[in-house]
Amino acid sequence: MSGWMQPEQEQIMRYAEAYYSLAELFGRLPCQRERLGNEDLQSLFGEIKDRVCTGCGQMNRCWMDMHAKNGRLWYAFLQDVESGGGSSPEQKELLRETCERSEKLSLALRAGYEEARLNLLWSNRMLEQRQAAGEQILQTAELLKRTSEGLAGQQEQEWQIRRRLGRELRYLHVEIDDVRVFARERREMEIYLTLHMHTGHRRTLYYGESTKPLTKSGAQPRGGPFSSLLPGRPLLPLGRPSVVSAKTIAEALSECCGERMSPAPDCRASVWDEPALFHFVSDANYQLFCGVARITKDGELVSGDNYSLVLQDNGRVAMSLADGMGSGIEANRESEKVIELLEQFLAAGFPQETAVRMINSGMLLQNNSPCFSTIDLCMVDLYHATCDLIKAGAAPSFIRKNQEIEVIRTGSFPTGVLQHSDYESMHRSLEPGANIVMMTDGVLDAIPGENREQTMAELIIRTMTRNAQEHARRLMERVYLMQQRQARDDMTLLVGTIWEKSG
Repeated sequence: MSGWMQPEQEQIMRYAEAYYSLAELFGRLPCQRERLGNEDLQSLFGEIKDRVCTGCGQMNRCWMDMHAKNGRLWYAFLQDVESGGGSSPEQKELLRETCERSEKLSLALRAGYEEARLNLLWSNRMLEQRQAAGEQILQTAELLKRTSEGLAGQQEQEWQIRRRLGRELRYLHVEIDDVRVFARERREMEIYLTLHMHTGHRRTLYYGESTKPLTKSGAQPRGGPFSSLLPGRPLLPLGRPSVVSAKTIAEALSECCGERMSPAPDCRASVWDEPALFHFVSDANYQLFCGVARITKDGELVSGDNYSLVLQDNGRVAMSLADGMGSGIEANRESEKVIELLEQFLAAGFPQETAVRMINSGMLLQNNSPCFSTIDLCMVDLYHATCDLIKAGAAPSFIRKNQEIEVIRTGSFPTGVLQHSDYESMHRSLEPGANIVMMTDGVLDAIPGENREQTMAELIIRTMTRNAQEHARRLMERVYLMQQRQARDDMTLLVGTIWEKSG
């Protein structure tokens, strides 16, 4: 740690460094192996010597004079076993020529290899779980580091906001206790204000009334009735209002910052007597309207698909779909678990790639009930009209701009299958009126014919409407009719339509 840090920064950075050190220990673990090594083979041959060759008159000859030749022969035998085909007639004939107990030897070689291979698989599984835990620790350290850097604040900007906004809010009887400007990688502002209402009694000043006390005769003081009004302010009652809304604070903050600010989704609604924290962010230039359509597989009570639509504080909307393996309650539990974890990681501030990697490693850590589910995530940036898509085993998505449609495909595996997250990440630009259509594989598989993606693209154009919910409903209805109203799999559709904000 170099340079001056605020106390909370320094403490969080210490946590981050501790996690980095712990992740480094996990990184030193041995790598997984796909095949048996020389030590494993030597141990296997040693066991065969004790099990098969003890008491044989040719033991010294086989294990001393012809050890190298026999070792090559046994290794070739194990290669045939590993390929899944069993020993060839040639290998069996060579074993009979070199060993009096060839049948017993071949059985011992096969059994020993299978036992050693099973031990290797269990060892790899343990290493896989430890590496998954190390990955989670490393990503937690990265998040703590970014949080510490963000807490640095912008002292000059904070001082300017406190000075200017303090004057504005004084007329609303709101006091500023603290101002923090959170540093971001992007240029959008994120401001935290600690505010409370004045508790002292204030009388109300009405239009045209002087702030100076009346004379004994009841007349206005010299200078006229408007001479002492608060300069440059609207002639409104100055009595202490009951509450002041966060939206009113955002309007005043916008004037001070020179850009449009709005309360964050997690911001309190009003200012009261007790000090409270208020969260404001730069107002986005665009808005996203979303629609959902779902059909459960025939004969099932619940769908194996789950979805989520979340507006985040950083001006992004997370559209996510998860399809559990199979259908019914178990599939629903798997996909629900994935969606819940995804929401929690994104809300905590993890980047979407990190969130997917941590979910994958978390699934691998489950010994008794391994969980497999696809992940389809689209992060829509409402500031710049762009989107980032991450797919792990998910069905294709479609982005429509005017009459052109792009198909976003993936060849990756679902989460929980491989140690290293197998996902594909893509970045796309959008424009006002563009559609994002996400779906589970049950929707695309319901379309007859071979060229399903082209048919889906045509359906998106035909059912297009400005209302995202209506668009999703029409699209699902068309697909359902193609299956003669018989759902052979769970089907879920998400439609997002982006529009520029007016005014």
